[in-house]
Amino acid sequence: MKLTIVKPLMAVMALLAWPVSTFAASEAPGWLQERMFASGKINTVVMVVGAVLIGIAIWMFALDRRIGKLEKNAKDKK
Repeated sequence: MKLTIVKPLMAVMALLAWPVSTFAASEAPGWLQERMFASGKINTVVMVVGAVLIGIAIWMFALDRRIGKLEKNAKDKK
């Protein structure tokens, strides 16, 4: 990755992670505590959502590299 892309990407990720701490302070609703937290299912939900988001991120980076290679090949042919 180019250094020019990494700095703004890190800044955006830091800004997106900032509000998470404010949401963590709020108390969970009663039904959520009874159903999800008590049975341990919330851990499974968090892991699945995390895996999906990581998979989408990996797919997007791979797609970006492929598109970059195609653009470079098209530019070289001209």
